[in-house]
Amino acid sequence: MAALGNLRGRALSFVIGVVCALGFTLQGYDQAVANGLLTLDTFVKTFPEIDTIHTTGAQKEHNSTIQGTTVAIYEVGCAFGALSCSFIGDKLGRRKTIFLAGCIVIVGVIIQATPFALAQLIVGRVITGLGVGAFTATIPMYVSESVKAEGRGKMVLLEGFFAIGGVALASWLEFGMYYVKNNSANWRFPIAFQSFFALIVTSCILFLPESPRWLVRQDRMEDAAKTLARLEDTDGDSEAVALGLETIQQSLQDDHGSERSHNPFAFNDTRNFHRTMVAIGVNVIAQMTGINIITFYSDTIFETDLGYSGTTARIISGCLQIWQFLCAGLAVLLIDRFGRRRLLISAAFGMAVCQAGLAGLSSDLSNKSAASASLLFYFLGFFCFPIGLFLVPFMYAAEIAPLQTRAKVAAMSAGANWLFNFLLAEVTPVGFDNLGYKYYIIYACISAGGCVIFYFFCPETKGRSLEEIDEIFLQSKNAFDPVRIANEMPFHTDALATVEEKATKQHAEIV
Repeated sequence: MAALGNLRGRALSFVIGVVCALGFTLQGYDQAVANGLLTLDTFVKTFPEIDTIHTTGAQKEHNSTIQGTTVAIYEVGCAFGALSCSFIGDKLGRRKTIFLAGCIVIVGVIIQATPFALAQLIVGRVITGLGVGAFTATIPMYVSESVKAEGRGKMVLLEGFFAIGGVALASWLEFGMYYVKNNSANWRFPIAFQSFFALIVTSCILFLPESPRWLVRQDRMEDAAKTLARLEDTDGDSEAVALGLETIQQSLQDDHGSERSHNPFAFNDTRNFHRTMVAIGVNVIAQMTGINIITFYSDTIFETDLGYSGTTARIISGCLQIWQFLCAGLAVLLIDRFGRRRLLISAAFGMAVCQAGLAGLSSDLSNKSAASASLLFYFLGFFCFPIGLFLVPFMYAAEIAPLQTRAKVAAMSAGANWLFNFLLAEVTPVGFDNLGYKYYIIYACISAGGCVIFYFFCPETKGRSLEEIDEIFLQSKNAFDPVRIANEMPFHTDALATVEEKATKQHAEIV
């Protein structure tokens, strides 16, 4: 581990991205792990209160409500874990917050993997969620503040790639454990396995440098200079580092010059309220496109609604996750080529088409051909969502927030993402029971509305430094201005991207 402390330049940025991405593996893994457990005989025998496979009528309806709560309570823990970062994020710093979150995850996984009563399982899911929620609120912000502008999108989307890899890993691991009959290891081991990722993150994160922007805000200028020097692989006394520190300090002074700049809901020159609402709104819309209907309940849908066997349902779910994993890899390549705005709009439009198609084909489940054809739209949904709606909202919230309120805005945005994730997991079993195919129409309409909102209110941030993004909002007079200003504003050199070029040019002018 000591070798991590000697890394510099691109190698350091890469390791920061990978370690943080392993943290997001937990986000995907724990979201999906419950899906394959709900229909296991050993699982429902241990927790008969959530059995919807061997029950009918009023009992099934009652159990489906408890099942939805058990699955969704994890999201509540995540929401509170994310929101807690608005209080502790700036006090502890990015690294220590991530370390603390990893320790909480480990405790939660131990409790979650060893229960013999539903209450213990629920408590374990909540505690695990607290840690994972803190990961999602802090990691994108830490990466965004620590890597260069031209590679920021790729590094953050790498987290999405790993997270969906976690979903795929959970699906196929559970498929293999499905053949371990009459032994609770077939559900305990998949739950326990996720602690492996938390152990790696907690073992490595404190050997990596703190965010230079957080250090500047804490007035730890010497430490910030050392960190910038490591990230740029240059000397701490170089003009490049000095110019980088000056740029970050200037951004902080601009924030300090605005009234109530520490309040994320302030109506001030830096447009805190506007930026907070956009950050939260993007995350809410991403969840309300309804993709996690499939993530949480695909095995149940395929078995009970489409009539597939347990084996076939799990194979289809596993293939969906591999497909989504590949699409998440494509997103890493597209994010800095096409930008955040285009991917958000395109993904929301695709989800609208997907949900509308599922509504139509699921309207007559007695028609087995139409029901089977609905698989096409499941695959379409798992193409669109990772491209523009999985990690982009987390990253976008961290990018558009002012430095003074970034931890609070990132925490609230991640919290909103998890709360609506909880809403989706909670109401889906009841929604299908009461609305059937019409349940999909709700999410088709929300996705279509998301396209419009993204088009009018989300400026492009691709290739811009965090200080340049500040300037976009500083120049805005109303909610519609940022998109126009982002399109018209010339690109400036990023203080953390090619700072050496700026220093060289400045030196040449002096000479």
